[in-house]
Amino acid sequence: MVRRWIRATRAGLSSVVSAASCPGMPPSECSDDAGFETLHAYFLDRLLPVCAQLLDAAVASGEIRSGVDAYHLMRGIGNLCIGTDSDPRYDARVLVAGPRRPR
Repeated sequence: MVRRWIRATRAGLSSVVSAASCPGMPPSECSDDAGFETLHAYFLDRLLPVCAQLLDAAVASGEIRSGVDAYHLMRGIGNLCIGTDSDPRYDARVLVAGPRRPR
């Protein structure tokens, strides 16, 4: 459940940031600073409470351990995804999956 939400959230964030920070402008003309500030505010206001609810549900179902903080998870995901658009060699999914063998 948490993995699916992370994938869906990551996929839609760039369009949310562009639309919110630079309405009507092409993404190439949008300032990175404006996009970062808008994304950070969006995380705190909208996504953080949803992430906390999903984490609580995942703990209750036994999917994950307790003690995972929504802010830390969202910040970690954000940091992992920095640069994915500008470096085709980097794939954050490799880090999320870790060195484990697929099941």
